[in-house]
Amino acid sequence: MAVIGNADSTALAALDSDLLLAFVTVADSGGFTAAARYLHKTQSTISLRISTLESRLDTLLIERGSRRLTLTGDGETFLVYARRLLQLQREAIAALGRSQPVTLRFGLPEDYADTWLPALLERFGARHPEVHVHIHCRMSTELLEQLEKGSLDIVLAVQHEPSSGGRPVTTEEVVWAAHRRFELDAERPIPLALFPEQCVYRRRALAALASIGRDWQLVSTSQSPSGLKVIVGQGQTLTVGERRLLPEGWKVMGAAEGLPPLPPAVLEVHRSPSPMHPAFDDFVALIAEVLEEGDQQA
Repeated sequence: MAVIGNADSTALAALDSDLLLAFVTVADSGGFTAAARYLHKTQSTISLRISTLESRLDTLLIERGSRRLTLTGDGETFLVYARRLLQLQREAIAALGRSQPVTLRFGLPEDYADTWLPALLERFGARHPEVHVHIHCRMSTELLEQLEKGSLDIVLAVQHEPSSGGRPVTTEEVVWAAHRRFELDAERPIPLALFPEQCVYRRRALAALASIGRDWQLVSTSQSPSGLKVIVGQGQTLTVGERRLLPEGWKVMGAAEGLPPLPPAVLEVHRSPSPMHPAFDDFVALIAEVLEEGDQQA
C-alpha cells in the first residue's frame, strides 16, 4: 500500500479546500486544462495548487510528462481521502445550518423537459428545498460542451458515441413520423424536417436513407422541438423522433412505406467531475427513477 511520505501535522493542517478541490478535479477530469475550465481558473493556477499540495505532502501525486494524466500510487491513495475531506467540510457547514444557497445547473433536451421534468423537479424540491435547480434546454451536443466548460453540473443527453462516458439510464425507440395527413410519394425525394446538423437523430436518419439509396430533400430545419412540431404539423414533411413523445395526430411510418429502421436512442446522465453537493447524488438517482417509471407506463 502506498504511504504518503513525510508530511507532518503542520502540513496536513494546511490542506485547504482549494488545494483539495484542484487535485480531485484534475483527477476526475483527466487533465489540468479541463480542471481549469470546470473551476473557472487558469491552467497555471491549477498547476500551482497541485504543486503546492505535493510540496506540503512531500510526495508526487501526479505523473508529469506522459500524454495521458496518471496518478502515482500516493496520488491514488490520497484521492480517496481528499474526496472524504471535501465531503466532510460540506457536511459540517450544513450541520451548523450556515450552508450557502446551492444551485444545481441541469441541462437536458427540450422535448424531454416537457415529459419528465415536472415530476423530477417536484420530487427533488420536496426532498431538498435548499437547492435551486437552474434548467438549461439545448441539443445534447451543446449541453455536453457546456458541461465540459464547467457551465453545467449534470446533463441528460442522447448518447452519440458508445465511449461517451455517461451513465445509461433508458433507451428510446426512434421512428419516422409525420402528421396523419402526410402521404409519402415513392416517386419523389422524401421531404424532411429535421434538427440541425449536430443532431444525432438527423445523422442517423440520413445515413439510413443513404443505405437504401433513397433520395431525400431537406425542406425545413429547426433547433426548437416546438418549431419542428409546427412545421411537421402542416402535413407536408417527414421527421424522426421518439415514439412515445409524438404529438397527438401524428403517425409512425416505416417498412410499409419503404423506410429503413432507425437505431434506438440511449439516454445518458453526465456529471461534472468537480465535487458536488450531496443532494446532487439524489438528483441523479431521481432522474433514473422518473425515467424508469416512464418506461413502465409507455
